[in-house]
Amino acid sequence: MAATNFLGVGSGLPFDQWMADERKGLSQKLNPYLQKQSSYKGQISAWGSISSSLSTLKDNLSKLEDEGFNGVSVSDNKTFKATAGQGAIPNSYSIAVKQLAKAHQLAIENDTRDKPIGSSGAKVTITLKEGEEPLIVDLAKDETSLDQIAKKINEQKGDVVAEVMTIEDGKHKLVLTSKKTGDAGEMDIKVTGNAALEGKMTAAMATPETEPKNAIILLNGKEVTRSSNTISDLITGVTLELREVSESDDKDPAKPVYKEESLTITEDTSKVKTLIEEFVKNYNSYLTTVAGATKYTAPDRDSNSDALPQPDPSNGALFSDGSLRRLTSQLKATVTGSYPEVGDVIQTLGKLGITVTFDGKTGDDRTGTLGTLTIDNKKLDAALKDNLKEVEALFLGKGGKEGIKDRMDGIFNAYLGDKESIDNKDGVIEDALETLREQEKRIGKQITAVERRIEETMLRREKEYQRLDKAMSDMNSMSTRLQQSLAGLI
Repeated sequence: MAATNFLGVGSGLPFDQWMADERKGLSQKLNPYLQKQSSYKGQISAWGSISSSLSTLKDNLSKLEDEGFNGVSVSDNKTFKATAGQGAIPNSYSIAVKQLAKAHQLAIENDTRDKPIGSSGAKVTITLKEGEEPLIVDLAKDETSLDQIAKKINEQKGDVVAEVMTIEDGKHKLVLTSKKTGDAGEMDIKVTGNAALEGKMTAAMATPETEPKNAIILLNGKEVTRSSNTISDLITGVTLELREVSESDDKDPAKPVYKEESLTITEDTSKVKTLIEEFVKNYNSYLTTVAGATKYTAPDRDSNSDALPQPDPSNGALFSDGSLRRLTSQLKATVTGSYPEVGDVIQTLGKLGITVTFDGKTGDDRTGTLGTLTIDNKKLDAALKDNLKEVEALFLGKGGKEGIKDRMDGIFNAYLGDKESIDNKDGVIEDALETLREQEKRIGKQITAVERRIEETMLRREKEYQRLDKAMSDMNSMSTRLQQSLAGLI
């Protein structure tokens, strides 16, 4: 609490300065608690950075497994689009699109679109040939107009969409379209409770707006049929999106010959190289983060000051943390280790041209404190070109033998936790953070308590000064009156 503005007016004493000095002295009691609080906050922030850096490294290795060594490129074609994913194998195919898949459409015609059909309600049941469950619409007697039927069907958000079109005055269509193409989306519709609507639906079934059609393609000269224009179960790891029917000759309309296009799938090592470069970058970034968190400068003990040597303020928050030292040692051993069981030619990162740099020097088999990684691009390109499978084995393992990722996954699970395991482990970092958060919370309460005691002390001191100020003011007034009285007697 701030001192009263008029404190000291009566006595002329510097009570405000005395209180400021006392508050400054009392506030020194907060310093140990504030230092601890700052330490906990620094450790929490540092562990957060370490965790983020590890997670980035983990995600990179997962991409290397999921995408990197499965890298292929596919040729572009006019009548279809091919997308290669995991499991795609370099190969070539001849493909022609003979027919695109089309959805089943039914059209109910009527002379109005907003007036009820028939004089009673109805129940409409729409079943797809390969639908999960029927779409059932209950219509009140005032809900049997084309507009209302479309509205009720679309509200179901099922496998059928409805749209009302006005062809001309007095001629309207309710068009029902299956969301599934081909035979799988063929609709069967039943109407009960309203004979007029049932008759129109029966007529629509008899003369479909669009017949359901399957997609037909020629793969290496052999005919293949699918219900969708998106085909992902034909060529391993490849999804085909059919765009248009292939060109054909007019020599025999009954047996047209369709022009084939080549689908070529080739190996593409650019993706895996990019991910390996990211791995090196992320690993080096982790080391940089650790260097900042563990920086230590010894106190200056040669100072002439009588005070105890104080820690250097630039020291890292985790400079003495044993868990971080173990984590870093394990990662370094994994990255710079040898994996003789997974390859005959490539057993270390050094064989890829990825070496450790420290003190301006590089080396494959150096021990002790290691530095950052550097890449010899020519050597890496040659390894990817000539020994791609061995590079893959080095990172991902082979025949049950562990590679770099396998060993690092064990480290990640230990320190980041394994949420997918049965016992749902939190990991060393989260355990440390939980402890630090509790300590920070506890020290925060202690700081609040000390601040409250300081304020209570200052409030008492202010009241004491107020009483002293008043007493001295009263004494000064009495002295003045006495002097005046004595002066009147002379």
